[in-house]
Amino acid sequence: MDAIVLAGGYATRLRPLTYTRPKPLLPILNKEVIDWILEAVVKSNPSRIFVSIRYMGDKIERHLNNKWNNTSIVVEDRPLGDAGPISLINKLHGINGDFIIVNGDIFTSIDINDMLRYHKTKGGLATIALTPVSDPHHYGIAEMDDNGKIINFIEKPATAQRSNLANAGIYIFAEDALQYFPQPGRQGKLAVDVLPRILEKHDVYGYVLRDFWFDIGTIETYMEANFKALELLNPKGLSFIDENVEIGEGSEIGPYAIVLKNTKVGRDASISNSIIMDGVRIDVGAHIDGAVVGQDVSIGKWVRIERGVTIGDGTYIKDHVFINKNVKIGPFREVSQSIYNEGDILL
Repeated sequence: MDAIVLAGGYATRLRPLTYTRPKPLLPILNKEVIDWILEAVVKSNPSRIFVSIRYMGDKIERHLNNKWNNTSIVVEDRPLGDAGPISLINKLHGINGDFIIVNGDIFTSIDINDMLRYHKTKGGLATIALTPVSDPHHYGIAEMDDNGKIINFIEKPATAQRSNLANAGIYIFAEDALQYFPQPGRQGKLAVDVLPRILEKHDVYGYVLRDFWFDIGTIETYMEANFKALELLNPKGLSFIDENVEIGEGSEIGPYAIVLKNTKVGRDASISNSIIMDGVRIDVGAHIDGAVVGQDVSIGKWVRIERGVTIGDGTYIKDHVFINKNVKIGPFREVSQSIYNEGDILL
């Protein structure tokens, strides 16, 4: 079995964080999203692992070369969607037997081996991982019969559906399914161009996830995924302090605070419901609640950062600045005056 991880997307909804790094390299706690995915994939013992890259692909390639010696990188020379890369990989390397596809922007506890067993038992041409969601119109939604066979698949339905089972971005296909993928070099989408054609002629089954699943598609879901990981790994403390972090006297960290390596927090500061990335400097008396602070940001004395704020890498927030709710600040900016309007964007 071959495994394919799709890691080429632009991630516009995660800006300003993704102005300086691709989505698969955003950390969940102190481990990149793609590392969580590859750890799950490796447990299924695939014969080969391919990672398809495009946006900031050089950064992903360096990361994989440093941490994983068992992946083959395929570079998309143009956007190919989530179906086009499979045809490209098949052309370059040849796919033999069943193959698994995993979106490179999800965080889940899936047991891929169990999904493989289910796929083999059902004997369909494809199996799609599905997960219950509260807001179906944001996702591809599948309807199944009592035997788990998918009888209808609707991409981002505009009206209410009988099912709330969303496409979880993990697929297993038999080799014969390759004929339904776009020609090499052509763009295509699995949910629009491939799966409906397969459903017309073949059985496709749904494998329903019963544990957690997050689509790292927005700042909100990115934070939710981090806090879920925090609950699982440190349920009592509900804070995560990485290596080589300095915390000043009188500072309060938590609840739901993630502070990554080489960060320095001055005295009498407070951090809660927030993600603080590598190498951040937080000065005396700063207050941060419900924010994401990018790598190498400097936050001055008595700064107050409200909920929903996202600050890009390398930005400098000067002393006594107030940043109101839902403000987004791009990377490598210098902020010397308070931002009072909620939702302002400074790029």
